[in-house]
Amino acid sequence: MGSPQYSRKATESTEDNIHIKTEDSDTKVPDLGTTAPGHRDVNTLLPPQLLILVLERGDLVFLFLRQGDSRSWEWVPSIHKVPGQRLVYPGFHMAIDPSSTFLTVACAENLFIVYQLESMEALRGQYLQGFPLQPIKSRIARSVKGIIHKIEFLHPTHGNEVQVILLIIMIQPEVSKLAVLEWDSRSELSQIFHQDIKGYRLDEDYRMPLLVVPLKVRNAFLIITERITATCSNILSGPPVFVPFELANRDDTELHHGTREPLWTAWTRPIRHPPYHDRKDVIYLAREDGLINFLECGDESEIETSVSMGSVDCNIDTAFASLFHLFADVLVTGGDSGPGAVWNVEARQSLQRIGSIPNWSPTVDFAVTNDLTSRAVEEHSVDSGTVPLSNNRNVVPLRPDKVFACSGRGITGAITEFRYGIQARIGLDLTYSSNIRQCWAISDFDGVSEDGFYLLLALPNSSAVLHLSRDLSEASEKDHDAVPYDLSSTTLAAQETGDAVVQVTSNYVTVVTPDGYYQNLISELVKDYAAVVADAAIREYMIALAVYSGSIFKIVLLTIHESEVSLQQVLDVEGEITCLAIEKLGSDIVVLAGIRQGEESTLAIYPAALQQQVPAAPIFMKLQLTAITRSPNARNPTDNDTFGALTSLVYVQEHSSGKPVIVTGTRSGDVLTIRLDQSRPGSYEINRDRFGAAPSHVFSGSVVGDPDIVLVCCDAELAILAAEEIQRVWPTDGDRPSMSCPPINSVAPLHKLLPEYGKSTMVMIAGPRIMVTDLQRRPKPVPRYFPVGGTPVKILYSPRLEALVTVVSKDGLPSLHFLDPVTGHDLSQPFERKKVSGIYEYYDVDYITGLGNPDTRAISLATWTYRAAGIRGDWIVLAMRRKDNEGLLLIISAESDNALSQTGLSRRIRFWTKFDRKIRDGPIWSVATDESGVFLCVGNHVQYHIIEDNRFKVVRQHELPSPASWMQVVNKRLHVFTTKHSFVILDYKSVPSSDGEQMIRLHTDDTCRNSLHSIEVGTPPNAITMLSDPMCGIHGLWAPPEDERPLKLVFQAELQASVRRFARGYTRALWGSFKNRPRFGCIKSGPAGSDILGLSIDGSIQHFSLLNEDAWRLLRFIQNLALRSPMICPQLTFLSPSDDDDDESFGPEPSLDPKSNMQVDGDILQRCVERRALALLVSKPQHMQRFRELLEPLDEEKVLLAPREPPYQDAPYIKLAYRILAYYLAPVL
Repeated sequence: MGSPQYSRKATESTEDNIHIKTEDSDTKVPDLGTTAPGHRDVNTLLPPQLLILVLERGDLVFLFLRQGDSRSWEWVPSIHKVPGQRLVYPGFHMAIDPSSTFLTVACAENLFIVYQLESMEALRGQYLQGFPLQPIKSRIARSVKGIIHKIEFLHPTHGNEVQVILLIIMIQPEVSKLAVLEWDSRSELSQIFHQDIKGYRLDEDYRMPLLVVPLKVRNAFLIITERITATCSNILSGPPVFVPFELANRDDTELHHGTREPLWTAWTRPIRHPPYHDRKDVIYLAREDGLINFLECGDESEIETSVSMGSVDCNIDTAFASLFHLFADVLVTGGDSGPGAVWNVEARQSLQRIGSIPNWSPTVDFAVTNDLTSRAVEEHSVDSGTVPLSNNRNVVPLRPDKVFACSGRGITGAITEFRYGIQARIGLDLTYSSNIRQCWAISDFDGVSEDGFYLLLALPNSSAVLHLSRDLSEASEKDHDAVPYDLSSTTLAAQETGDAVVQVTSNYVTVVTPDGYYQNLISELVKDYAAVVADAAIREYMIALAVYSGSIFKIVLLTIHESEVSLQQVLDVEGEITCLAIEKLGSDIVVLAGIRQGEESTLAIYPAALQQQVPAAPIFMKLQLTAITRSPNARNPTDNDTFGALTSLVYVQEHSSGKPVIVTGTRSGDVLTIRLDQSRPGSYEINRDRFGAAPSHVFSGSVVGDPDIVLVCCDAELAILAAEEIQRVWPTDGDRPSMSCPPINSVAPLHKLLPEYGKSTMVMIAGPRIMVTDLQRRPKPVPRYFPVGGTPVKILYSPRLEALVTVVSKDGLPSLHFLDPVTGHDLSQPFERKKVSGIYEYYDVDYITGLGNPDTRAISLATWTYRAAGIRGDWIVLAMRRKDNEGLLLIISAESDNALSQTGLSRRIRFWTKFDRKIRDGPIWSVATDESGVFLCVGNHVQYHIIEDNRFKVVRQHELPSPASWMQVVNKRLHVFTTKHSFVILDYKSVPSSDGEQMIRLHTDDTCRNSLHSIEVGTPPNAITMLSDPMCGIHGLWAPPEDERPLKLVFQAELQASVRRFARGYTRALWGSFKNRPRFGCIKSGPAGSDILGLSIDGSIQHFSLLNEDAWRLLRFIQNLALRSPMICPQLTFLSPSDDDDDESFGPEPSLDPKSNMQVDGDILQRCVERRALALLVSKPQHMQRFRELLEPLDEEKVLLAPREPPYQDAPYIKLAYRILAYYLAPVL
């Protein structure tokens, strides 16, 4: 509601900050001058428009954005309940009139409600006075006969601003009617609907329109059906008049799915200056296969212009909108199958893609790259705040598992890699001739700033200078003679301070100013011609050098005065100096040095008070594992436990405690966060985070304008360390959606030289690559796509082949593909095997035997590790369903082509059909395997097939009450999950006494449940089978140890979408894997360090954890309080209007019944953490008392035992609760 505000002409205002947001990013939102009512020093105006949502049950949510003191944006909701509790889908339709005075909400049939809204001026007055928004002035409900198919407000006659026209299309048995209601906006609602609503009968061609598009001229509208497009006018003076017209270019595009004509699905009206709409109207129409048509309508004629704008490379459903821009139309398109896009439409030009909108739905299958060769056993468990396993050993990945899913449909189909973290969008990507160690962006004093700037590159044995234009469109390398820098040796440090650039190489100190440059030989400055510079640091006009001569290391301090470099101080050091930094610690300038002596690492702090005749004594802190902040129950470190040598140092001021913090990288892959206690010099605490096996390097967050964070490069990955949170950084290129993450080894700031690009602009170095990137500030999904040219339907990962195996349907023809999970390249090389004269010969084919047939579709894909009768085979099992209600079983052999690998060519995977068997008993529903055979669910029967004399033979079978949607072998027993009758456990090994071919039923569920998929969680004998169903439910079933006893329901949960597949993997980043141990009441649900994931068809990934009763009671207690909090769950209303939140009858105490109460919703808890709402939730004395009682059993480190005086006695409990929530809500991707 409300009216948009925009600049009519580019020359009318020079202060408009208008831009196009090309992707789902965290680009800074222009300041609308809004803030919370409590912050009057900023502004108290509402934005020009409010967003209105209608919930499924009919509740109205009015939303707007406001900005607080921290300049962060948040949604502010105002919720209004729909009257009546017996309405069926009261939010099925919604429409608002052009003046934003009336809003209508309709059920699917029989009833609609009209709301009269307050004006925006009245709402601004409410907000200005600090009152809650009350947008609704009055309302009235009206019944109609039949299904309400469409309901829209039409535009009033030009000049008659008080006219309101409501259009309703009702479908009754064998007839559709069009009714028009007209009234004066100044009239009372109670006087408007006193007459019956009859309407005009619609012809058969118009009775069920797909779209009704109100036009701004002649009170008319467009009506669009499957076969006809027409304008409808004359609706106020008699029966409606329909005038059909033709749309340009109705040919199908390659994105069309189906055999009938594609449907028109959405429309949008581009913004034009108000006088334009006095006599004309323009509309963009979108078709489901991506075609866009432009229509222009006049006030004296029907359609004046119909122009095909061409097609876009994505499907379009209802996601179609137009954004304002001064010089063009900006269209946003999106569909339910594949990514969307943002398009720029200029006059007389074709559509130009300017951005992408990630979308990986629908997702029908996924796989985790479980590779046991990438596992390692971590012997130590002294990480910050962790509780070790009983044997002090934990399995951690050398590299995290990746998650891939089948997503999209048709030519937009792709294999999507799920990634989560901070996105860095690449704007410029250059490749240099050699690897680059580090780089610095510096000014070009020889030219003007508008011409560009320099990139100073540190190469392995030399340096180089690149010149980049300011718009990043041109780059060129400068010769040594053309720049005043030392390029003969590698650069150790560089910095631009004021009007001077200082460069330190292994041989020279160079000072460059606009007036000239000054170069000083380091050996002359230190008066030692045998000296070698190992490292350097620069801060303003001070330089620190790590110099060694022979086996003696020294720290040399130099100062710069009027471009002259002079020696000030030499500090002797015992041991090897591994890194240097100059920082301001409080009010003092200090030199930080990492020193290695034998197997010990020391952090040294040297005061750099150069003017003092007697310098202060340095502080040496020997870094030991005993200083790590950890659980008192953790293993005591031995004398040999040490950290690796330090590689880099960054100073950070910790705002929460006020203590100075030094973050260091190490050669062992650790990142140490060292908190200094200035009241006791030399006293410190350490937090350790393991980032990898390779050396880790840290960089100040000032690279992206945030000195409170630290950037970490380790194992060719970049991460951001902020407080206690770590997020991975994913560089992406919009033109290459399948690009793998480049191996980042260094970063550099760029925002000081290019302030117009924002503080988040930075340079990333990845070997020889130089990338200018825009770093987003909030973590989010950052998917990666491998286009497959068809609809992927099944996927698995083969550790033996190190490849993804997927079934793709291209134009209805199924095919098998092998993809490299790193590059996304298709490795497939299909063969047909024929036996000629007793020898197998292989021929190149497009499809292996059994595939490429339009009458078949893939049902199940699995691996088969065959170990029987002296035969060892690693095969792929593919079950197909044929149109003639038969099944087809394919056993496929695959192997890497070693010949190609040895010749240096890209690897290929050869594969062929080893066995194919037609199943004539019925269609195949699901497949499972063990070492000796394969299980097939054919119709309602489970059959166990083995290979005998090179032929398949059925040796066991069992009849089911309904077909099996999923089967798996668990502990040599077959778990069968049926489509309608839940879960059955069968013994297929033992021979029954009656019928030797029948399997023995051990357990069954006494409740009928529709099953989709399952996974085993926990450890025997207490393992639980977690089962998903199509109705968004999750069920935990336990099998008693005694046979023939029914399965017992342990817990139930209800999600937002049904889980189609479960998987287990080590998907956390390495720093998260080392800390992923059961604690705070979390029950071990599988192999140590692994997580349970679930995939929904909407593309969401769910993470599941098992809780003991103490953890469940605490988390459910917090959730129950959050459900009553308007801050956390404003859209949920569990009380009647007469109830009050202060009602003493409300009890947040968790209850064991029903079983659905055993679920804890992590999404609600996440909102509690983001809003730091715990203190408010437990503000009542009785809630705080119970909150403290529930926390005490989870206090593993006994932090609650320390006495504290009021009013701080509750602070430890709140802090511990946030630690527990951070543990359970830690990202698993």
